[in-house]
This record gives sequence, structure tokens and C-alpha cells, in this order.
Amino acid sequence: MRFTEGRERLVCTGCGFIFYRNPVPASAVIVQNDGALLLVKRKFPPREGDWSLPAGFMEWGEGPEETAIRETKEETSLDIKLRGLYGIFPGRDYPPCEVILVVYYAEIVSGDLQPGDDALEAKFFPLSETPPNIAFRLHRNIVEALRHNGSAASSIILS
Repeated sequence: MRFTEGRERLVCTGCGFIFYRNPVPASAVIVQNDGALLLVKRKFPPREGDWSLPAGFMEWGEGPEETAIRETKEETSLDIKLRGLYGIFPGRDYPPCEVILVVYYAEIVSGDLQPGDDALEAKFFPLSETPPNIAFRLHRNIVEALRHNGSAASSIILS
């Protein structure tokens, strides 16, 4: 570790390469059907067995929109169309990294709802009846904001 560029960073003593530990980009979607919110039950760590919005990490060569569409298909077997941006938020409780989560509104285009490769369940919940075990703070905050404010992203507590 060496203090450089205003903070402690890992620096190679041989070549001077600086390892920047940056947040990892990810996408999530808000899919609602008759006032109910689509959630998936996580199959793998971290927080397996807890619920989350359909979400996942961006792959090399894809943008956040493609990530949102791909992850929703992988987790729910649904094809979606993105309707707009809900917001972009830092997520700090996903071990072992920090996340920048790009969240979209989406609508179902086709498909039958069933859990995919990394989901135990995929289910719509009335906003008043979402499960208490939402996997990540940011996802919990989004669900709470939807419950209390309809669709307002501005009321999300980021910490």
C-alpha cells in the first residue's frame, strides 16, 4: 500500500502499476404487474434464500441495458422491454465489492414466469406484502420507496 492520488492504494513496487479498486457495474429492473412487484429468490451466495429485484453484473462487451434484459431473462425466463431509467445508485453491502447499480423500469414482452439458472423462485408480490428478507439494502430501499411513493427514486436512502 502506498499513499497516492489522495488515498492509500495498492501499487506494484516493481513497475509502479496502480491497482484501482473500483465499484463493479450492475443492472436491476423494476417489473410491476397490476401493482405487484417482481422479485427473485437467490439461489447462490451471498444471501441465498433472500429475495431481490432481478439483477446482475455487467459482462464484458455489454451495456447496462443489455445486462438488465439478459439478467431478467436468466432469472425469470421473461423477455422484457426497458421503459426508462429509475436511477443509478451505489451499493455497499454486496461482499466482496461495491456496486454501481443501474435500475430500470421494465415491462414484460413475452415468456412464462419461472425461476432461471440462479433463482430458486420468481414471483410477483403486492407492494404491501413483499417479503421481509430482501437481500440487499439498496433493493430494500427501492421496494420501500415503491411501496410508499409509487415510483419516486428521489426518496431512496442510500446509506
